[in-house]
Amino acid sequence: MSAESEQSIGAVLGKALRAHRADARLSLRATAERAGMSPAHLSEVERGLKEPSFGALARIADAIGVGPGELFLDLAIALGTAPPRPSRRPLGFAPDPHDEIEWAAGRLHREDLRAFAAFGAFLATHHPTPDQGATTA
Repeated sequence: MSAESEQSIGAVLGKALRAHRADARLSLRATAERAGMSPAHLSEVERGLKEPSFGALARIADAIGVGPGELFLDLAIALGTAPPRPSRRPLGFAPDPHDEIEWAAGRLHREDLRAFAAFGAFLATHHPTPDQGATTA
């Protein structure tokens, strides 16, 4: 493998990490803190200047709420060794809303998922739906 292809692999991986971090709406600093590294080091990884160890990559993936396998799939797709992912329908337009919830939950960091679940439980107990006996004024 040439030095150029190794560099492109690092750049593609860094681009995937940055895209997932943006999807998770996490800052570089917050992600680095969750992953136990400096923001400068994470920035270098995202720019393809540094190669993370497998352990560091797993911590970054966990920090942004993505499985390491998903990152490797992103890498394989970008390098042309795996077919592109099928496009997803916009949120709210899935044939089965459970699919959208599962997809969205898979992208949340564990603490954020717990907060989301607690908020859902709060809404369910404090804001009954019309079929649960709520009356409209």
